Amino acid sequence: MSNAVQIQVAASHLYPGCAVHIAHLPEPARAADATVEFADGSGAHATCHLRAHDELELTVDGYATQQRHPVNARHWLLLAVDATHNSWRVKRRLP
Repeated sequence: MSNAVQIQVAASHLYPGCAVHIAHLPEPARAADATVEFADGSGAHATCHLRAHDELELTVDGYATQQRHPVNARHWLLLAVDATHNSWRVKRRLP
């Protein structure tokens, strides 16, 4: 069984405002492997890092959507939207 953080995205790709569900967060101040599952059934490998109590950096490797549209690797900033830190929203793309 993988120890990767499981991330579910409510769309076929990430964008500012997109809803994200994370059941278990990585340890603070440590980068963790993650598996991202998109709403269309596609998936990608990623790494995530909890930068502050309610901020998460997410770097997603390139992948293809179920419609075979390529999506380049990207780096994102997510903000928690609830006290349990299960629900997140993409704030912006990072350089």
